[in-house]
Amino acid sequence: MNWGWKITIVYSLFVIGMLSVVAYSSTFDTNLTSENYYEKEVAFQQEIDKKQNAINDSSVFTVKVLGDSVYVEFPKEISSGKVTFVRAADINSDKNFDLKANRKKQTFSLDLFKNGSYEIQIDWKANNKDYYWEENIII
Repeated sequence: MNWGWKITIVYSLFVIGMLSVVAYSSTFDTNLTSENYYEKEVAFQQEIDKKQNAINDSSVFTVKVLGDSVYVEFPKEISSGKVTFVRAADINSDKNFDLKANRKKQTFSLDLFKNGSYEIQIDWKANNKDYYWEENIII
């Protein structure tokens, strides 16, 4: 066997290997972090303003993972709001909850979540002002 055949065999194996990798990688499900990312980008300045309101008014939530629950403590009285648990690894694992305005603390069972990293996004209204806060946790 001369060097021309050896080069042909090595090149053929490389092409077959690359095609195998492409075929294998195309079987994976690709998730966007958000289906409506363009609309969220347009409204991003409002989110920045809400974050600044939370910082200016010292209205930062406390989030703790203790035992078998996630505890969210409210800084002040709230009139309405929602909590979103975003899991970047799997869009189907995202969870949305309404904040209960008559309490200072809300509890979420860990049984509702898969293990992994989550970003908690809290959007609420208090004293006719809008607020927003994000925090990362690991469950």
